[in-house]
Amino acid sequence: MATGSREQADVVVVGARVAGSPAATELARRGRKVIVLDAGTFPSDTLSTHVIFPTCVAELAALGALEPLLATGSPTHPHVLMNHGGVDVSWHYTPVEGFNFGMCPRRTTLDAVLVDTARKAGAEVREATKFTGVEWKGGRVSAVTWADRTGRTGTIDTRLLIGADGRRSTVAEAVGAGKPYRRNENGRGLVFMYVDDPHPAGSRERQTLYQWRVGDTLGMYFPTCDNGGLVLFMPPREQVARFDQGLQHWNERLEQYPLLKHRIGGGAPRTKLRKAADPFSYFRRSSGPGWALVGDAGHFKDPVIAQGVRDAIYYGRRLGMAASAALDDPTWLDNRLYEWELRRDRDCIVSYHFALRLSRTHPVSPVELEMFKNIQPNFTRSRQLGDTFSRTQSAESLLSYPHLIHWTANAALNPAYRKSLVAKDVVDELVTKARLYRDLGRIVRGKRVLGHSWDAWSGAPGAAGVPQRSDLLPEEGEIGRRSPSKVKETVG
Repeated sequence: MATGSREQADVVVVGARVAGSPAATELARRGRKVIVLDAGTFPSDTLSTHVIFPTCVAELAALGALEPLLATGSPTHPHVLMNHGGVDVSWHYTPVEGFNFGMCPRRTTLDAVLVDTARKAGAEVREATKFTGVEWKGGRVSAVTWADRTGRTGTIDTRLLIGADGRRSTVAEAVGAGKPYRRNENGRGLVFMYVDDPHPAGSRERQTLYQWRVGDTLGMYFPTCDNGGLVLFMPPREQVARFDQGLQHWNERLEQYPLLKHRIGGGAPRTKLRKAADPFSYFRRSSGPGWALVGDAGHFKDPVIAQGVRDAIYYGRRLGMAASAALDDPTWLDNRLYEWELRRDRDCIVSYHFALRLSRTHPVSPVELEMFKNIQPNFTRSRQLGDTFSRTQSAESLLSYPHLIHWTANAALNPAYRKSLVAKDVVDELVTKARLYRDLGRIVRGKRVLGHSWDAWSGAPGAAGVPQRSDLLPEEGEIGRRSPSKVKETVG
């Protein structure tokens, strides 16, 4: 293709990983011409801890990517074992579309499978090709410019631009949506490394996810591809700087987790240590005239609840479904994009605040400890905890007022706990619920955030106002009649 060439596509997707490829797959299957641009090549790694739960497994199956992923030898995890404050909690998942297991495939493996799935569906995926900008016409995105590593450049006329290019999204910046309208600082950072796994394929140890909480830090182990595993620490973010490639602090921290140390059995490191100290949570404006943001480009939750890959695939697929039939009508397309965004926000806001709860960096609190003690012997309650992570039910069903009152009363009556700590738990939870109800109320009213309603919103600088909302959100009124504890985070 010559330098400066011009071509046409129905949709251009920037980013070919866990959000971009599913969107491209669904659009291509519906007969749309889709061009996917990615600055990287595949297979390649990216910063991610990549645990997925049964809802995401079901999404991969619907996409046609599960069988190829299983064929790589990536293990399945039907079992989970957690230990917080010395209390063991284990669970099995409620099946989703017949799938009762999670997985932890490395991104080198998962992303390559998803890219191959998009290509087989008919999408054109161009690797080593960078998005460089947008062109506007009548207040809408009308074209995308690109450059590859050989120096070639070009322009693609398009009806829709999808940004699936991660937290530092260049598409978000190009359409004027780079600054989040909702942002919360996470308390925890990430430090992780891949190691050899001493246990054989098919063993129970290779089928179990592990999490331990010692003091203010979470330690985890996830079996992954090629007889390896992922060791992850989530300390307070200010402690991340202590970890370096010399591994002295890593080994010191590992000594505090004897069960984790025993699990990996001296497994040799496979990679360098990786870390991140700034994984703040946010929502960005994620749709506008001729554009949409999906995956981390539009929304990010604290990785402590491992929802990023699931949400990228889930909402990537649904973005493709929502947009495919509307591409020939700009008015209809803008409505569909905004409604897709509202549905994403409604479905994610409960787990967003659930993650912020778990990102608090302190030893297990009295009310938390009573919660785990209550869950430990109760099969139904432990499965409820697992289903909260799997998103087959809302976190607010687990953290309902009756449950919280029960756990708080037990903590208040236990002389082993300081009453000031119990009181702090109560205040923290009331503040969290107030923020959740506030945010959910705004979403129900069709707003991203106070002062940014559908009627008042406009796209890029100088863009024309988008049309009035249509009737494509039949469930919206139903949400308004239910409390967050009754709002189900949809799985299909």
